[in-house]
Amino acid sequence: MLLIHRMLRRELGQLPDLIRSASGDPARAKRLAGHTGEMLDLLHHHHTGEDELLWPVLRPRVTLEGELIDRMESQHEQIAAAAAAAQADLPTWARTADPEVGERMAGVIEQAAVVLTEHLAEEESLILPLVSEHFSQAEWDALGEHGLAAIPGRRRLVILAHILEEADADERRRFLKIVPPPARVAYRVVGRRQHAREARLIRR
Repeated sequence: MLLIHRMLRRELGQLPDLIRSASGDPARAKRLAGHTGEMLDLLHHHHTGEDELLWPVLRPRVTLEGELIDRMESQHEQIAAAAAAAQADLPTWARTADPEVGERMAGVIEQAAVVLTEHLAEEESLILPLVSEHFSQAEWDALGEHGLAAIPGRRRLVILAHILEEADADERRRFLKIVPPPARVAYRVVGRRQHAREARLIRR
């Protein structure tokens, strides 16, 4: 999960400047709109998985401060509201590259990124150690399966490359151990190359 958090922080952190860079350029806006929508969808499904499969399992097993729970839930709501506002503007911006619409999107995504950074830091320091201690392997696997199910099959190798983009050699090795061998080979042969090509076009 730490690698997924790293990807979400990186991609949301980059989006505002990328969106602003496409002002008045509909072709670039169309490409970036696809990437923006994909990342916001991944973030949504990541948090949905936690709401449905993490918190209901963890709460009965541990004692958590009410203030922490309230704060985590409030952060989810703030991030979801900002993402929904950006998603609502995406179709218009993808067609027009309108600077005003783009700036509005960039602003709400910046707000979401700030809240997300705070949220993930607390989750990693306070919640994930409890998950490691109190979740069965099957319960942990269910979280991963929920996230995987949200990714269209044709995009899974590219998203895997996004997740592993900043992984060190040991992190990459451990993560790929849970990937089925055929997908592991496809990632190395196809996924990394496709991701690199897309990243060059998006981040130029």
